[in-house]
Amino acid sequence: MKKLTILLTAVLFSVTAAFSQPVSDSGVIPVGVTLNSILRLNITSGGNLEYVVNTIDQYSNGIAQNARYDTHFTVASSVDFDVTLGADAATFTGVDDVAHTIPLDNLGYEVLADAGATGTDAVNWDLPAGTQALSAATPDIVTGNYAGLGAGDINQNAFVIEWRLGTSEPNMNASSLLQQSITSDRYVVNVILQLAQH
Repeated sequence: MKKLTILLTAVLFSVTAAFSQPVSDSGVIPVGVTLNSILRLNITSGGNLEYVVNTIDQYSNGIAQNARYDTHFTVASSVDFDVTLGADAATFTGVDDVAHTIPLDNLGYEVLADAGATGTDAVNWDLPAGTQALSAATPDIVTGNYAGLGAGDINQNAFVIEWRLGTSEPNMNASSLLQQSITSDRYVVNVILQLAQH
């Protein structure tokens, strides 16, 4: 009986071993993804504006917007973005005499999607409506608040700034250059376009 018990125990262990869990193995594959942020602003034309006021009509009515005074720029961005615009000084300053100044709000601008841009206002970004006056503050001129729809290439994000001087349009200086009786000089200021992630 003892031999039979040992024999049955041995058979039972061998059967249990035959039905035991299979052995498995695994391997690890590390995966890394690196996303480099792209934020590029390029002024393609109109990066230097020179107004010459030399008639009474120009002093009275200003110099209206025309293609000669347009600034075209593009943005290539991998993220939604904002573009701000502002002067680097509180006034235009005279070159011949730095005591001569002109208020910044004599220069106005309107920002539009450039002809041929695949992006559109209120879909890919927000553009300010109507004429704005230049100031030392840096308001957004392009606001990319559309959850990924602002990100894109230069074909989508192409813009034009249409400038005008002394036209007394809404938001600009209400007095004409003639009424302001500005001293003759060459006046300068730098306008800074700044691109940043939204």
